[in-house]
Amino acid sequence: MPVAGEPLLDDASNDPTHKTRWSYTSPTDLPLPDEDPTQKFCPRHATTIARLNRSSFGPYPVGVDSATPHRDWHFGNLDYILSHRSWCQVCGLIADVINEDPANSMLERNNAEIIACWIWDGVLNRSGDEMGTLRLRVAPEMVGWEDLFEPFDLVPLVDSGTNDSLFLGRNIEEDQFDLELVKVWTKRCAEWHGSECLDTTPWQTSHFGVPFIRMISLTDYNLIESSCPLPYAALSYVWGTSPVFKTLQSNVKDLMQPQGLPLPSLPKSIRDAMVLARDLGFQYIWIDSICIIQDSGDDKVQQLRMMDSIYSRASLTIVAAAGAHANAGIPGLQPATRSRKQHTVQISKDLTLVALNPDTHRKATATTWNTRGWTYQERLLSKRCVFSFPDGSVSFQCSKAVWGEDYYAETPDLKRCAPMMDISLNRSWMAPGYANERGAPTVHITNTPYLQEYCRLVEEYTGRDLSYPSDRLPGINGVLDVFRREFGLQFLHGLPEVLIHMALLWQPRNKMKRVPKDPKTGLPFFPSWSWTGWTGPVGYENWDAFNSMPDLEDRAKRVIPFGKLAKMGSRDLEYFPLPTELQSSLNWSKISTTRHGTCYALDDNANRYHSIPYIAPSTRPDEVKTFGQPLWLSLRTRVARFRLTNLVLSSDFNKEDFPIEKRGRFGLSLPSPSTGDRPWLGTILLSVQYHAKMTQDHEFIILSESYGFDRQEMAPAAAMKMKPFEVYDVMMIRRVVGEELAQYKSQLAAETAHMDKWFDGKSFVERIGVGRVVKSAWDGDDNWEDFVLI
Repeated sequence: MPVAGEPLLDDASNDPTHKTRWSYTSPTDLPLPDEDPTQKFCPRHATTIARLNRSSFGPYPVGVDSATPHRDWHFGNLDYILSHRSWCQVCGLIADVINEDPANSMLERNNAEIIACWIWDGVLNRSGDEMGTLRLRVAPEMVGWEDLFEPFDLVPLVDSGTNDSLFLGRNIEEDQFDLELVKVWTKRCAEWHGSECLDTTPWQTSHFGVPFIRMISLTDYNLIESSCPLPYAALSYVWGTSPVFKTLQSNVKDLMQPQGLPLPSLPKSIRDAMVLARDLGFQYIWIDSICIIQDSGDDKVQQLRMMDSIYSRASLTIVAAAGAHANAGIPGLQPATRSRKQHTVQISKDLTLVALNPDTHRKATATTWNTRGWTYQERLLSKRCVFSFPDGSVSFQCSKAVWGEDYYAETPDLKRCAPMMDISLNRSWMAPGYANERGAPTVHITNTPYLQEYCRLVEEYTGRDLSYPSDRLPGINGVLDVFRREFGLQFLHGLPEVLIHMALLWQPRNKMKRVPKDPKTGLPFFPSWSWTGWTGPVGYENWDAFNSMPDLEDRAKRVIPFGKLAKMGSRDLEYFPLPTELQSSLNWSKISTTRHGTCYALDDNANRYHSIPYIAPSTRPDEVKTFGQPLWLSLRTRVARFRLTNLVLSSDFNKEDFPIEKRGRFGLSLPSPSTGDRPWLGTILLSVQYHAKMTQDHEFIILSESYGFDRQEMAPAAAMKMKPFEVYDVMMIRRVVGEELAQYKSQLAAETAHMDKWFDGKSFVERIGVGRVVKSAWDGDDNWEDFVLI
C-alpha cells in the first residue's frame, strides 16, 4: 500500500534488504488524489489507512528476522497534520493524541516529519508455526524527537473480549478504571503462571534473625506483628515533599490497638493503596513508613534485613506512580477521579482504530517514581505489580506478561506482545528496525556473571535521587541480598568483597560530591573508596570490551592485585586473598559462555555464573547488613606525583551518555619541575573543578595492574599497539591531616581494638578519583608507603 508523492530519499534499487520503506517511492505508486475537505480522509490517509481492514493486522506467519508484510508510511510533517485536522479524521486523531502529551512542543516543531511503521505485536505459545499480529506505530521521523510527542500505536477496536480479540483494542471508562479487570490480572497470573511469577511457600522472619515483620491489618486498621506472614500486598510510592505519617517509638503501641491507625492523617497514596488492596481481597498490606519504626536505628536495621523477601514475597506490589509526592493518590480508583480520553477513528463499517496508551515501561520511565532511589530495588524485587499512572490509567506486569486496560492480551498462551519488547522502528533500509524482548525488571541470576550484573545495577541505581545521603547503601541493600543469597557474596560498603580490586575502579558518570557527615559521629556516612561515599551517578567499564587488544577470555583476570590490601574493622586485620586456582573441594568447574568468555560454575549449576571461584568468608550474621559500620581499607603500595593536562588520546571521551566526559576527562603527565615536553602518561575522570588545579601536582597510588586502556581513555589504533598489562590502575588521593585526622582517630578509637597497632605509621587518605597510568611512568620511583583508605 504505497503512498505517492513521498520524498525520494533513498533509491529502492540500492536496498540490499529488498524491503520497501516509507523513505522512498516506487515506480508503481499511484498519484495522490486531489484534496477534498468534504471527504473523511486527506489524500495521504485516503491511500493508506483508509484501505485497511481488520485482517490487515494479522495474524501472519512469524519467522526469524521476518519483516512485517506491509510497507511503512510517511504521513507528512506536523504542519500538514494540523492543517488537515478539521476534516481528515486520521489527522484529527493524531493531533488530539499529540495535544494530550504534556511534553508536546509541536509549536516549535511544525516541520517535523511523521511516520507510521508496522511492528509485530502478539505471539502465542501454541504448536505449529508461530502466528503474530501487527500494530501501526505513529512516531516522529527522527530519533531523539520523542519530546515532540510520545509514539503511539493504532490497532482495531473491538466491542467485547473473545479469543478473536487478542491483541486488539478494548473500550475503557473515562472517569474510573475497571477494578474487576485488575482482579482478573492478579487472579490469572496466579492461575496461569504459578511459582514462575511468585514463590508462595511460607517464609519466616527468623531466617533473617528478626523476630517479626509488621503489617497493616485491613480489617482492624492497626499494626500487627507476625513471624510467619500471611499473603499480603506491598506499596511502592514516592514520599516527596508532602508530610508522611510515620511510625515512631512514641506511637507504635497506639498504632497496634484495633482501629489504631489515624486514617485521616495518612497521605492519600497510602489511603488509596489500602482501599485498593482491600478491594482486591487482601487482608494485609506492608508500607515502609508505617511498618518500620522510623526513629529507631535498631528497628530499621532489623526490618531492612528482610527487604528482599518483603517485596519478592508480596502477592502484589501496588506501584503508586501518579505523582511526585505521597498525596498524589491513585487516580481512577474512585469515580470521576480521572479524565482519560480514548481516541478512535472509524475507517469503515467493520473497522475502527484506537490509539493505545504508551506501554507500562514507557509510562513508568516518565514518572517521578522512576527517578527515586528506594523505588529502584522495590521494582526489581517485586514479582507482580499493578501500576497507577498520572493520567489515571493502570497496568499489570509480572515475569510472564504485561497487561493493560486498553488492549486484550490476557491468555495463558502469551509468548510476547509489543509492551514486552524494545522496538526500534524502520526509519530506512540503512537502519532497519529490530525488536528485543525486554523482560520484567529483576536481578538476573542465571546466564549472567554477577560481575556484569552488579555493574549494571549499580549504574542504574546511583543515577537515581535519594533525599537522604545516609540511604545510599540501605536503598540498594535488598538487591545486594539477592547476590548474597544466590552467589554467597559478601559486601564491603556496597562493593563485592571477592572482587574488591575490580569493584574499587568505579567511575563518576556525572557531577559528584562527597556524602555529608553524620551529625552523630562527625564523620562521613560512608568511606570515600566506595561509591556509597559519594552522591551522584557512577558506573564501571564494559568488562567484555577490549579496545582492539586481544580478548581476555577470563574477564576477571584483566585486573591483577598490587601491593597488600586488607580490611580493617572491629576484628583483626584481614588481608584479601590473592586469586587462586580452582578449589576442587568446592566442586568448581570452568565453563565457557558465548558472551562473557570463561566463567565458573559451582556444584554443576551451569546456569549460574560465578565470575571467579572463591571460598565464601565466614561472616557473623549481625555484620552482614549493618549500615555505616566502621570499615576501612589498609593498603601498602607505591606512591608518586603527576600533573593534570588537557591532552586526551580518545575521541570518545565526550560521549553524551557520560556527561562528565565533556570536560571531566583529564590527561596525566610528569610533575613539576620537569623540563621539556610532558608526555601523556595516563588519564583520569574528575570533577570539572579540577581545571582550576592543573598547575598543581597531585598524589597517586597504585591499586592494581590493568590489562589496558578502554575506549574512552585511548583510541583503538593506539591501544592495539600496547602489550597486555602495561598499565596500572591508580587512585588520586588526598591526605587527611591536622584536626580532621584527629577527629577520625578519636572516633575510630571508640570502635576499634588495637588501633595504635593498626594505624601507627600509616597515612590516612581519601579517594579523589580513579584512573590509569602506563607502568613506565613509575620507572625509577620506588616509593612504598602504608595507607588507610577512609
